[in-house]
Amino acid sequence: MRSRGKGKGGGEHEIIVRRRSKKGHEDEHGGAWKVAFADFTLAMMALFMVLWIIQPQMNLSNPAFGEQESNPLVDGGAGIFDGTSTSPLELDGVPVRPPQADPRPRERADREPADGSRHYGSSAELQALAELMKEVASEVDALANVEVDVVPQGLRILIKDDQQRFMFQRGSAILNPHFERLLGVLAGVLGKVENKLIISGHTDATPYRLQAGYNNWNLSGDRALRARNVLVAAGLPARAVLQVTAQADVMPLRPDDPESGANRRVEILLLTDTAQQLYQELFGDSYGKVRFSESGAQYSEPGKAGS
Repeated sequence: MRSRGKGKGGGEHEIIVRRRSKKGHEDEHGGAWKVAFADFTLAMMALFMVLWIIQPQMNLSNPAFGEQESNPLVDGGAGIFDGTSTSPLELDGVPVRPPQADPRPRERADREPADGSRHYGSSAELQALAELMKEVASEVDALANVEVDVVPQGLRILIKDDQQRFMFQRGSAILNPHFERLLGVLAGVLGKVENKLIISGHTDATPYRLQAGYNNWNLSGDRALRARNVLVAAGLPARAVLQVTAQADVMPLRPDDPESGANRRVEILLLTDTAQQLYQELFGDSYGKVRFSESGAQYSEPGKAGS
């Protein structure tokens, strides 16, 4: 900036004023940080490029690469709760390996005794067992005397008369030899089955007249017990039978014709696990009981002796 003034001598002289601009703190550094950040970004990009190039070779040499599809810790894996993962999970530094899936059904994996017996649970297994029983029945010419059906409770084996042969002599529990052979071959199959059995006897509605005080209840019970004894004698384990029951004529196959001979039969019910559990809850000791006596009512806990 220039200005003119007068000196003491009256002469004019020129005054020059120079002003310096003050630079802020930011201006001292300028754009150096931008250059540093650009260098860092470039270095990271170079690192990623190197990793991307060598990744295929690492996958081929890594023995665990084939497990990535089933690893629950990898995006798109099979999941941690389906039992298919082969990689352990880390929980607070403690490795926990999920349970491995058993290639066999659980019922079969847990129940394979050394004697070759097995447990039947699914409908397909029960159906296969039904076909086997029909085959052994045909070997003794008794296919007309057996009906085997898969039912919700398990497998129902119905042994009945035919037009030429009665299972028992009329009015008695004397077993026909033909049916004794049939029960013998069935025992050979049932002896290899771990499922429990219930055996029931059934009559028609014709009243029993041969003995006073003896009726169709007694007759059906004696026939069921006779069938049970023949099965056990032929090789069926005695522990396999949970119950032998008398049904008389209260469960006819032909309700419209209660006196028909088709209602006379012996039934063997092979129980599923669910049916066996319900049976044991009904007749077992899984519930508390109240007993009444002269001293009053007494409640006993489930499973207590003397309840």
